[in-house]
Amino acid sequence: MAREALIHQVAPYELHGVRYYQLVISYADAPDRLQQVRLAHDVIYDAPAAGDRVAVDALLSVVTSVKKLDA
Repeated sequence: MAREALIHQVAPYELHGVRYYQLVISYADAPDRLQQVRLAHDVIYDAPAAGDRVAVDALLSVVTSVKKLDA
């Protein structure tokens, strides 16, 4: 089940020619608790930005996908 979150910071980087993103997010149910997430380009939408509201899917506390929520 996806949890709603807010992206606070985005830092794209490349490793061995593959695009990754380092995000700082906070979940809607814990807005004061910032978490750092690193994920590959294929499990996140194009051009994530600070301020985006997203749905975060995770399995055993490992993020498996991030989808942008409609404004």
